[in-house]
Amino acid sequence: MSYVPNVLRAVNYMEQNLTSPISVLDVASAAAYSTFHFVRLFKALTGSTPGSYLRRRRLTEAAGELAHSRKRIIEIAIDYQFQSQEAFTRAFKDCFGVNPSEFRRSGKFFLSGAARRIDELFLIHCTEVITMEPKIVKREAIKLIGLMYYGDNKNWEIPGIWEEFLPLMKKIPHNLPVHESYGVCFYTESFSKNGLFYYLAALPVSSLEEIPMELVGKTLPASEYAVFTHNRSIVGKTSTVRDTYAYAYGTWLPNSQYENPYGYDFEFYDERFKGNQDPESEIDICIPIRKRS
Repeated sequence: MSYVPNVLRAVNYMEQNLTSPISVLDVASAAAYSTFHFVRLFKALTGSTPGSYLRRRRLTEAAGELAHSRKRIIEIAIDYQFQSQEAFTRAFKDCFGVNPSEFRRSGKFFLSGAARRIDELFLIHCTEVITMEPKIVKREAIKLIGLMYYGDNKNWEIPGIWEEFLPLMKKIPHNLPVHESYGVCFYTESFSKNGLFYYLAALPVSSLEEIPMELVGKTLPASEYAVFTHNRSIVGKTSTVRDTYAYAYGTWLPNSQYENPYGYDFEFYDERFKGNQDPESEIDICIPIRKRS
């Protein structure tokens, strides 16, 4: 069993309700996943949350009606679940770089940024890219000090966080004498609603005393972890970290005896990490787990 049938049910549910009011909880229920699990999986697969995908699909279909019908813009806006013509116009311009009336006057039928419907072939490709069995590792509590980011990484801000963090590393007291760093994602209710999450670029420390003002301290609880070692080159194919997350949350976790009891996961970097472009570079993706009750 893989996540393909479940995610397809959710996609079909969204497509059937482009002009109806539905929530992320409704979509996750259609996939038979918890909201957190489904949002994490969907974002790993597509790079966006279900809410963002649904919004972009609605805007794409609305653009088709602008081009091929004489319906008023306000009617199209309300049909596709926007509260006003102004809200629709803002969203349309943010998505496509042109407002609805300008697009209609242009006579064009193609928009850069239009969202094609997710299909089975796309999901099967994600399933086939990577297959692995994780190591189950027990770790004691982990103390970290680092630089925090809050957002959706829409414009790839996280690499910039690491660049900003590098010169601050020398300020961190109580550093452990190891060549390790952590990229921790913390998921709150905002993640399920709009894709916003906290990200901590951090180093391990022996104490959380005397934290520099620019940085924050965090303790990850003692836990068992499912550890997936990500390598860019797997069975002759080029994979991304997103593929590994998609496999972990979409295929392995729901078919295992485990669940993620916490709203976080992290990437672990040590001497095996040689940069994002090196085909021999490896990182560990660590998901806290406990046995299902």
